[in-house]
Amino acid sequence: MARQRHFTLRRLLIGGAALLLGCALGGGIAFAAGTTAPTRTATVSLGDNFFQPDHLTVSVGTKVTFTWTGSNTHNVTVESGPQRFRSVDQASGSYSRVMTKAGVYHIVCTFHPGMNLTLTVRKAKTPRATTTTAASPSSS
Repeated sequence: MARQRHFTLRRLLIGGAALLLGCALGGGIAFAAGTTAPTRTATVSLGDNFFQPDHLTVSVGTKVTFTWTGSNTHNVTVESGPQRFRSVDQASGSYSRVMTKAGVYHIVCTFHPGMNLTLTVRKAKTPRATTTTAASPSSS
């Protein structure tokens, strides 16, 4: 019987060590790993002297990728908005930006007058808390 207890205790210790190691390494254990919201993305094309689309609405936290599809050199420059940013001047490739502040951004290409984009960034929706009331037991 003592030998059987020793064997069971050993199995529990090995199992516990494996569980702790799995948690430490970020294994697929539901209670050990946190959850993250899926990454939201949006794409804007820079063609020959136009943004496509030229109006876009996204939520805070969205990664907006600007992709050069034409042959002309362009840039992405915030003319006005809650945050300023500017890409390098380029004729191909892409530029990405995660939008962290809500508001309306007026974006232009400084090479081409009339090449405009209005990007509206809305606050991320937060889940509403709900409450439930348990029914009181009826007396018989």
